[in-house]
Amino acid sequence: MRVLHTSDWHLGVDYFGRPRLEEQAAFLSWLLDTIVARQIDAVVVAGDIFDKGAPSAEAQSLYYAFL
Repeated sequence: MRVLHTSDWHLGVDYFGRPRLEEQAAFLSWLLDTIVARQIDAVVVAGDIFDKGAPSAEAQSLYYAFL
């Protein structure tokens, strides 16, 4: 079994008021390509997926599109 471990995605975080959704989408695209290319069976995310307890619709959209 191949397991990929990641942590603390913090989807929806802003950097000094600058949205980072485009960068986060690029990360998730890269991650999905890596999962497929390396034939990963399970992904473990230790830590926060979202930056806030009530994430934005855009952040949730990124996450659910990834799933």
